[in-house]
Amino acid sequence: MTVTKYEGDVAEGFGRLADAFVANFDERGDTGAACAVYVGGKLLVDLWAGTTNRTGGTEHPDGSDSAPFTHDTRSVLFSVSKGVTTVCLLMAAEAGQLELDYPVAHYWPEFAANGKDAITVRQVLAHQAGLIAPTEPLTAQQVQDWTPVTQALEKQAPLWAPGTAYAYHAMTVGWLAGEVLRRATGSRPSQWLREKITEPLGLHMTFGAHLDDPDLALMGEPLPAAPDATPAIDTVDAAMLDRVMGLGAFDGLDLFSAVNRADWLEPEIPAGNLVTTAHDLAKLYAATVSDVDGVRLLQPGTVRDARLPLSVGAPYVGVDEGNRWGTGFMTDSLRRRMTGAGSFGHDGAGGQLGFANLEQQLSFGYQTLRPGGVPDDRAEALCRALRACL
Repeated sequence: MTVTKYEGDVAEGFGRLADAFVANFDERGDTGAACAVYVGGKLLVDLWAGTTNRTGGTEHPDGSDSAPFTHDTRSVLFSVSKGVTTVCLLMAAEAGQLELDYPVAHYWPEFAANGKDAITVRQVLAHQAGLIAPTEPLTAQQVQDWTPVTQALEKQAPLWAPGTAYAYHAMTVGWLAGEVLRRATGSRPSQWLREKITEPLGLHMTFGAHLDDPDLALMGEPLPAAPDATPAIDTVDAAMLDRVMGLGAFDGLDLFSAVNRADWLEPEIPAGNLVTTAHDLAKLYAATVSDVDGVRLLQPGTVRDARLPLSVGAPYVGVDEGNRWGTGFMTDSLRRRMTGAGSFGHDGAGGQLGFANLEQQLSFGYQTLRPGGVPDDRAEALCRALRACL
């Protein structure tokens, strides 16, 4: 059996995590991936291995489409984006620039149309707004332009009575939360991320990227599904799923192909196209639970409040996969245990995961270029190993 060679560093006591990282390549299909862990604001695990399927704008001497996966290889982390957008709004709340329990319409008056006047910012972040997809399909140019998306959402009626149900707002939550941030602070998520987070922490992290970015690696071919697996999305009406995931602008049923195109990759999509490395993701989350290089993004009380479960059980649309959401974050659950009670963060399509745990002063980041099949155990295998190391 081939044993993958990784690069990077592993602190004493974290060997099981390194073993699980190798097993993700040798047994679970990874081709290019990275994993990082901070504890107490210090980097204790920083691993990467494999190859990229293609890097933007890079010509390789042998003429191939592959190159080594490096410490600086960035990729799209899909819904991991939601956790980062949540951090932006929580920082604004701490700064006194917005109140999570105020109606969205307090900051965005037009949003009150069609019975949405009482929906709060917290309910938006908890996927309770009833706006899981635009009523009318959008174009890629409208997505690029931002305002047409927010105007479409502000006009429509919610699918359910606000406060009575939830369903995953796969893409729309990014514009909903992002427009609240813009109205309350003057900054969209990209600007807040750059000025308040990435520059102070020295991160290479953006919403969206250009195809000619030399550090960008595109998504590879998805792993096959198990023969007897039934993806949860198969239980959702295909037309609805297409609008939820693609907004009408992209093929929502094949995001792993859409993500490699400029019209999906280059706009600011705060719920879906965060581009960064596993290390930088872990460093951001580390700064939500501890000081990192003199920077702290969130205070403990904010974290404790945000991780309280708000949306649990059967959703209005789709099936109950066992997830639990607080204010913008996924919290520990049977499906996403992370490092157990108190964990908060967000996963992303294809296997990505970023989270932190306040009491453990720990953070974790994992990125992969090989989208997962069904089931996909790679992130959970790393988390099981990490729990065994603690």
